[in-house]
Amino acid sequence: MKGVTSFSIDFAAKKVTVVGDVTPLGVLASVSRVKNAQFWPSSLAPSVSVGPTF
Repeated sequence: MKGVTSFSIDFAAKKVTVVGDVTPLGVLASVSRVKNAQFWPSSLAPSVSVGPTF
């Protein structure tokens, strides 16, 4: 996805953290095409956390 500078995947928590110049809805829409996804509370303003459901 354009604008993403980094991401990390926590398989145990089923959580993907995305960092970059992207909108939360844009990330959610992109991830939702592949997996069921929902927002998690974000601890840092510039990053967006999306937790896919496996």
